[in-house]
Amino acid sequence: MFTSVRATGNYSASLRLLLVIIVLTSLVGEVYFNRHVNPYTYILALVIIPVVFVNSLLVFLLSFVTGMVMTSLGSTLLLVFSALITLLGFLVLYVESSTSIPGKVLASLLAFTPIYILTPLSLISVLVVLVLLVVFSVKEYLRLGKSTVEVSLESRVAHLGELVKCRVVIECPGIFRYMVLEEARSVISGVARSRITLEVPFRCEHLGVNEKSISVLIEDVKGFAKLLHGPYTLVFKVSTKLSELIKKAERFVEKYAVYLSTPRVVKVPLEALTSGLAGDRKALGGMGFTGVSGLGASFSSGGAGKVDVEGSREHFELRDVADIIATESESSSTEESVPVKWIIPWELIREIETTISQIATRSYIGEYAGAREYEPGDVLKHIHWKKSLRRELLEDLYVKMYTRGLESSGGGGRTRVILADLTTTSPSELDLILSALYGELLSELSREKPLTPVHLFIKIPGERELLYVSGKAIDVVLALNKIIQRYSVRALYNYETWRRTRTIKLGGSTGFIGRLEGYYRALGLGLAELLRSRVSEKVAVQLIHSNALAYKYAIIAEALRDAGFIVLK
Repeated sequence: MFTSVRATGNYSASLRLLLVIIVLTSLVGEVYFNRHVNPYTYILALVIIPVVFVNSLLVFLLSFVTGMVMTSLGSTLLLVFSALITLLGFLVLYVESSTSIPGKVLASLLAFTPIYILTPLSLISVLVVLVLLVVFSVKEYLRLGKSTVEVSLESRVAHLGELVKCRVVIECPGIFRYMVLEEARSVISGVARSRITLEVPFRCEHLGVNEKSISVLIEDVKGFAKLLHGPYTLVFKVSTKLSELIKKAERFVEKYAVYLSTPRVVKVPLEALTSGLAGDRKALGGMGFTGVSGLGASFSSGGAGKVDVEGSREHFELRDVADIIATESESSSTEESVPVKWIIPWELIREIETTISQIATRSYIGEYAGAREYEPGDVLKHIHWKKSLRRELLEDLYVKMYTRGLESSGGGGRTRVILADLTTTSPSELDLILSALYGELLSELSREKPLTPVHLFIKIPGERELLYVSGKAIDVVLALNKIIQRYSVRALYNYETWRRTRTIKLGGSTGFIGRLEGYYRALGLGLAELLRSRVSEKVAVQLIHSNALAYKYAIIAEALRDAGFIVLK
């Protein structure tokens, strides 16, 4: 590159010196042949001297003016020299300029229009310039015509919210200016020599098949010619990570099918979590949140309350449905206990049980390993009818046994508690939240710990209850698959979240913000009470939520910490 610049500088200096020599030679020749000195001769001699020092555009202008003055003198010799001087001035501009030349030249020609009218012979210099513009334009178009562009995608399948990289390879002899256009909008531009490889990123914002139109504009750096390649249509498919995660979860469920059982699933009304906190109810009064105040104590009551189970006609004592939700507390609150409605999603539970039955049927793999007596819960498909019918008593049934090469001992790990709020502001953010949630659960199965106790709280967008799922890790994964499919979880909006520019100091707000903070704190303390009743040890609570809910969960996290829990984010 340094050698090229130095060679260009030497060439430019030679042209400048040659220009001065030709001007002086033409003036001397005019004096010699005409035998007298024209006053214009001295003027031209003085004007041409700065050519050695000024910039390329001024060199062109001085050469052009000199040529026009020479044509006005009426000498045939000077007419020839004027064309030659204009040619050299243009060449200096072409060699030294690194920006567009045609625009500057045409503007200069138009500026001298009155002189063309007064002296028609001056159009000779104009004609020389126009011919040079045409010649160099043809030359550059021929050069750019040899250029090639190759556009390709690194992958034709992408995830929502991620970047798809497009590879653009441009080849062109010499130096050229390039511009990559997406839907007529410039994405990347620059200057290169001979060849350049670019990576153009596109954000995947819409599910399904996406199309992007790419064009590449190649231009001569002097501005004489430009060539457009394309448009090239790129087609790629955008899917959610969720679909892949569900498939991955299903593979884990198949692998550990022998450990599957129906998890505990219940809807926890949000008002139930705040109703038992007498100390916070005064701060919550009059906020307008349904069910926040005046509901009585549910989690802190010492006696046994009643539970009205939606979908069932019976009333159970709270202590008799410990498999659904336990609320034994050591608190000594004197307030009356009020019945709280817990909602059991029976249809969801039946779907989970049906799925477990289907998976259990498929999970008997391996070689035949004998038979054993039938036990309640065995799959009827695997009854050994031939051996059973040999027995005299009909109830003497046998089932086939198969070998299963389980890689894991099925051991459990430390109790996991996860609170996931699926309320998001864009599909890509929802996909990110669900990916984080599945990542936490599948990490236990990846470590071959399907029996790890898991307590999962899920806030479904638009629902007024928390879904509470508890059981072994493998059971919770299966339940989560069914929950996502049954509720058709969607993002509330379709725009990107923003970062909070003004921080709010927790505990220092007043008015509505203060009451809202009190409500969130009561919600956090209610969750803490529920965890105390379900988990014997102080465990770490994993919070998963969108950026838009950072304020809410900062308060809930503080309440959980005050209750003695470790909060992870």
